[in-house]
Amino acid sequence: PGVAVGVVHDQQLVWAKGYGYADVDRKTPVTPATKFRMASHSKLFTATAVMQLRDQGKLRLDDPVEKYLPWFKPKPAEADDPPITIEELLTHSSGLPREAGSHWSTQQFPDAAGVMAYVRSNAASYSPEVRWKYSNLALTIAGMVVEAISGEKFNDYVSRHIFEPLGMRHSSLDRDVEGIAVGYGRRMPDGSRQRMPFIDSRAMSPATGVTSTVEDMAKFVSLQFRKGKPGGSQILSTGALR
Repeated sequence: PGVAVGVVHDQQLVWAKGYGYADVDRKTPVTPATKFRMASHSKLFTATAVMQLRDQGKLRLDDPVEKYLPWFKPKPAEADDPPITIEELLTHSSGLPREAGSHWSTQQFPDAAGVMAYVRSNAASYSPEVRWKYSNLALTIAGMVVEAISGEKFNDYVSRHIFEPLGMRHSSLDRDVEGIAVGYGRRMPDGSRQRMPFIDSRAMSPATGVTSTVEDMAKFVSLQFRKGKPGGSQILSTGALR
């Protein structure tokens, strides 16, 4: 029922427009400033956080996850599997299950203790680097690595070290903020759509928790075209961006 579109050229949002409705019942139009749940685009911010810590020499991408999360000992798919690394979490090559339970159907996302319990009681689906397997659980674990190394809650880390220096003032994590677009289900034969409630993804925020706008995301996209040493709005080194 509604979509916002933007085009970025180098460091500038050169065109943006909203179409349709952010709230069909209230006839609230979509604009470039409309806030949307970003779902799996949240994973970009988790990867950015990890790469910031790499820039600072606080981790290596080939470090075993359990170096920073000693409890992370999932049952291996094969007896001689090597430890899962941070890079494998980010590239969906860890072999971990896709989810941490039935949270998409129950709409009850786990807290950190729930994620830890799931990892301990469930085996990996595949050995590391055997095949690509999309995993919200893996990016959730990557966010927990960020917390362990930085000493900050994931949502606070992203707000302080990514949103703020990039000037993404209308972005947030797992907050039911004013002006957010209503989520809708598919269009039914009678033309109606089911309204979806706001859901707090809790510990899985690193995989799916970001809310943002076209205007804010343009600032994040612009970062990808920049070069230089980290500092200010240059939140990643040129090498990390590559």
